[in-house]
Amino acid sequence: MEQTFTIDDGIEVGTWVGRKQAFALVAARCSAADAEILFEIREKKLFRNIEPSWEDFCTKRLGLTRSYVDRVIRQSRELGPNFTKLSSFARIKPAEYRRIAPAVTDGGLAYGGEVIALEPENAPRLAAAVEALRRDSTPDTVPGDPAELAFAKAGRAMHRRIPAATSHGTGCRGTLEAPVRGGDLEESPGSDLPV
Repeated sequence: MEQTFTIDDGIEVGTWVGRKQAFALVAARCSAADAEILFEIREKKLFRNIEPSWEDFCTKRLGLTRSYVDRVIRQSRELGPNFTKLSSFARIKPAEYRRIAPAVTDGGLAYGGEVIALEPENAPRLAAAVEALRRDSTPDTVPGDPAELAFAKAGRAMHRRIPAATSHGTGCRGTLEAPVRGGDLEESPGSDLPV
């Protein structure tokens, strides 16, 4: 049986999409404002009135991890409110936003000789413009060797964790002199295995 749709069905769908876009815009503005409020609470240490630490405040009072809240604050401070507004209409990562940031102003997103206002009714055009700008701004470099990238990432992770392990008396003190990177492994004398 074939399903038929009336003009009222189309209007209803459009109404719901419009509501979603309006809520997204309000939420984006609240997120930027929230980040500013959280920054003030953290910097002025106002959280100490109700919790002993910033981490406790984040988990118990906000229901979020400290690292997530710190990331939201950092991104808001670094990228500004336009990142939050634009990301409510188009999926965009902070690194991608940094590449297209010169095209974003308080008036909107500059693309194709026009400035598209950061408003709900422009959501489809904004998403298409962000995708085109993202595509145009992507570097044409070939990624490095996957194994080398994995070793580098593991080395950075180890380097970050080692000071924490040695400062907490876990018995790891002095077990690793320097971070390990791909190609830095040496063979032990008289052994076929890397050290």
